[in-house]
Amino acid sequence: MKSMYYLIITITFVGCQIETKENSVDTKTDIFGNKIEQNSSKNKNVLDSSNNEVDKILHNHFKKTLFIGDKEKYSFEIFKEHLNGDTVIDAIITLNRLEYAKLKAEQMGNPLKAKEIGYMGPFNAFFLFDGKTNKLSSPLVVPSSPLQPLKVSFENITSIDFKDILIDFRIRNSSFKEVYFILNKFPKLVFEWTNFDGLGTSNEEAYVFDFQAGENAIKDISIYEGKIDNLPPNANPFSYEPKIINQKKKIKTFFYIASEGKYFTSKTP
Repeated sequence: MKSMYYLIITITFVGCQIETKENSVDTKTDIFGNKIEQNSSKNKNVLDSSNNEVDKILHNHFKKTLFIGDKEKYSFEIFKEHLNGDTVIDAIITLNRLEYAKLKAEQMGNPLKAKEIGYMGPFNAFFLFDGKTNKLSSPLVVPSSPLQPLKVSFENITSIDFKDILIDFRIRNSSFKEVYFILNKFPKLVFEWTNFDGLGTSNEEAYVFDFQAGENAIKDISIYEGKIDNLPPNANPFSYEPKIINQKKKIKTFFYIASEGKYFTSKTP
């Protein structure tokens, strides 16, 4: 299954800085639902606005960087977290374009084939919002099945003061995990491994991850053998999220090499 992922070409897009207009209302709700003072000297967050204004700001950025049409239906989610060393909260914003994937399949005349492979393509992406600089990054497109949006979680890997980014994505009846560090103010992929593969078949495999202190300042990543809990009858293996049980058997340990900018594992146990 992993070979399918590497065969897909990821298109690089050019980001743009978002422009905002002044609002005369004193009290607003920011992107995270918190009340803010619009006229306060401390208010420097470009996304401090009403929900409607945030939607407009994000749509304009999506439209410019991913060439999304005004009428396209898509979904997005915002995940707030401290992602660097400053005191201002940041965010990861995921974008899912399932409806566009189905439309493209119809236009290309192969909707049944597209459905068979879970509408695989460049239809999931995510953005980094830097709260201090008021900028949204260009999109990081994750070729995957849009039947499931990207799953975001965070871990203290490089520092106890802020989090690093974990992205899970689906390819048919398989799931993969990516780890991103923010380097030069942009997420960089440093690690990837399988969450599970062959869901619903006799060749199921699954893994559990543990982030542990090692010899380096940056935590090691240990991978344990997992077992998929019982798959319910009629569950769709392309979209079902199984429970994985840790079998307590360590498979590999990866360690970060800063000069290479990614994780490696020893060839010997």
